[in-house]
Amino acid sequence: MLKRISALVLALVIAAGAMCGCSKKEVKKDSSEMDSAAASASKADEDSAAEATADAPEAKLVIDGKEMDTEGLVVCTIDGIDVDFDTFRYYYYYTVNQITQNYGATLETIKDTEGGFDALLENTITNIKQEFVVYHICEENGIKLSDEEIKANEDTYNNSIQQAGSEEEFDKTLKNAYLTRDVYKKMLEMAALYSKCEDELFTNEGVYATSKEEFRKIVKDPKEYACVRSILIPYSCKTDLPDSAADDYDAKSLSEKYSAKQMAYAGLDDDAKETAKAAAKELADACLEKAKNGDDFEKLIKEYNWDPGQESMPDGYYLTPNSSYVKEYIDAAFDLEEGQVSTELVENDSYGWFILKRMPIDMDYVEENIETMIQDYDLPARQKLYTDIMDAMVVTYADFYDKLSIESIT
Repeated sequence: MLKRISALVLALVIAAGAMCGCSKKEVKKDSSEMDSAAASASKADEDSAAEATADAPEAKLVIDGKEMDTEGLVVCTIDGIDVDFDTFRYYYYYTVNQITQNYGATLETIKDTEGGFDALLENTITNIKQEFVVYHICEENGIKLSDEEIKANEDTYNNSIQQAGSEEEFDKTLKNAYLTRDVYKKMLEMAALYSKCEDELFTNEGVYATSKEEFRKIVKDPKEYACVRSILIPYSCKTDLPDSAADDYDAKSLSEKYSAKQMAYAGLDDDAKETAKAAAKELADACLEKAKNGDDFEKLIKEYNWDPGQESMPDGYYLTPNSSYVKEYIDAAFDLEEGQVSTELVENDSYGWFILKRMPIDMDYVEENIETMIQDYDLPARQKLYTDIMDAMVVTYADFYDKLSIESIT
């Protein structure tokens, strides 16, 4: 039961943080990684839920060796909104967790790194600002939660307590996720506001969304959109697998096979990597030659391709010059004319070689997926909107802020 409510708490916190995710520069995996990245994200969510069941320290703030009374204590004010200690502490440990996951650093290593603690505080403030963008946008556009939406949040809150099994277990779970009841309620409110902004402002002809009529014109512009089918031949595809990974290999999905090859390739020494890469290059050259000779491209995809995304996107990838695919892929796609196939291998030194074919824009597909495509198209403008709002936010700090140290917050 405890793990169940931990996952729920974290899921809601993640939902509330979805707005801030859009304010960061999106680093989308290239198409060959998408399936394996999804599996990794799922595993990360499980690990995060498990971590939330570990015992967290008691919440304390120590300044100059003295423990402070933190009830209602304002640590800073951002964009006119007071950030109390409990809220700041949550984002502080959220940021620590980010650094640990991304770089393997801990509070101890941050402490021993020159400027490490200052960077941690700066990133904590940035994370809070990213979340507070939703409040700014709501105020600017008159977005408020209705009585029904407020009631829905209250129901969710009460259901969380019931799922925990008892008030005590609920409080324990919140504590171990560095949350308090008040902070948890704020997260629920933020998630609901974000969802409402999505529905009213960023989709469905919202004020920040490209209209469907305008988008139908944009997608037909060959300089703005390209539809691409492609073949990925990774450096790793000719790598021999260890016996443990070779078991049931033929029964694995393409994504699983790709991951197994990548892991085996990563374990090779430099000479062995060059040998495997040379064998893969021969395969890529053979595929390219067939493509240039006019062989059926769909048959070549079935025979040679290692990109799992091509299986789930049979209509092709719809790209703009700002899409978050690898640069070499984007550049090659827009260099092609409709119906044209790459005349040279397109290499990316992280993944291998691509062979591309530019397809016609299918307006039936566009109509079926127009909402999602508009959201993707609008993402750069949306990121700029969030960044501009964050840059304009004024931050003021409590008198004791400059006295914070790595030992201050537990």
